Amino acid sequence: MDKDEFNDNISLNSRLLDLLVRIIKGESVSEEELNFLIENGYITLSSGIIQPTNKAMEKIKQLKNKMEVLNFYNFHPYLRPAVTVDGIIYYRGKLVLIKRGNEPYKGLYALPGGYVNYNETVEDAFLREMKEEIGVDIYQWKLFTVLSDPKRDPRGHTISIVFEGTAYEEPKAGDDASGVFLIKEEDAIKLNMAFDHQEVIKKFIQCKSLPR
Repeated sequence: MDKDEFNDNISLNSRLLDLLVRIIKGESVSEEELNFLIENGYITLSSGIIQPTNKAMEKIKQLKNKMEVLNFYNFHPYLRPAVTVDGIIYYRGKLVLIKRGNEPYKGLYALPGGYVNYNETVEDAFLREMKEEIGVDIYQWKLFTVLSDPKRDPRGHTISIVFEGTAYEEPKAGDDASGVFLIKEEDAIKLNMAFDHQEVIKKFIQCKSLPR
């Protein structure tokens, strides 16, 4: 999203947030604004009494958080790369890989993972993404490496924090994974994989063989 789109988002969200807060405070609004809020389910009007709905209260919470994010990115002096987490997960001695259900690299093998949410630690994001994408809790997990090549993701500059860990329940596909596969290490390094995931698996296998 470019700067003009950010400004448009901020302007629209700011106006809606202001309108909803005015309603909550009992301040006057125009007939056009009132009809907009009724039509979109933000308020009910009965016997001249305006009552905010649960949708309105939830929207206020969402918009406040979104406004914080948009303002941060719009006015921060530096461009910000996206941050993701990926997992090198083993189940019964085999690597857990997914097939991507979405572009980019739709249909290719990949490590399970996803984006870090705003106000979320990378550790929490890792555990959440593993639960969402392969349906299991992860144990004995720890940081393995960081992937930071600005050209590693065709969607733009994306940093990946890679963790390793173990699953004790059989993984199942979820979220944007079209399937989950248990692959031997020696077979995984021969696969055509998304992003730089094949290289990071090779690096992990090499590191495992080093004396500790």
